[in-house]
Amino acid sequence: MKTKLFNGRFELALRILLILGQKESASLDKLLSFDFITTYASSFNLSKDNLHGDNAFNYSEVASRRAMMDKGISLLRMYNLIDINYSDQNGYEYRLTGLGRSIERQMDDQYAIEYRQVLSNVIGKYSQFSSKKLMKLIDSNLMKELEQVDGILY
Repeated sequence: MKTKLFNGRFELALRILLILGQKESASLDKLLSFDFITTYASSFNLSKDNLHGDNAFNYSEVASRRAMMDKGISLLRMYNLIDINYSDQNGYEYRLTGLGRSIERQMDDQYAIEYRQVLSNVIGKYSQFSSKKLMKLIDSNLMKELEQVDGILY
């Protein structure tokens, strides 16, 4: 059995709890976007440092992180820590159950504290963005970083 040390389903499940602790409900795309922007907040000018360090390939994580996040959601649903709701306006959205909220409140290690602080900035700035607009933001940020690298190389 192969185990992922970083961005595995368990780690992403914990970060989903942290996100839903600050945002009442969110779709998979919003969870993915908020998590990505939070972990690489320096790239979005929202923090001095990236929570996961500087990484030249951070944008390549988006696709694999989406699949793992889906597995993290399944894990949380299996333990009754989040519920899923559907509306015509927002599609499928996830929210914490009472048990999930209780566990989220107990997460108090240094990483959780720092993640919440940065996440608060992310939600404050991008809460009103649609999922599509958030993904465009990530894409445009990638293009800016590629242009900077291209400028250095040539």
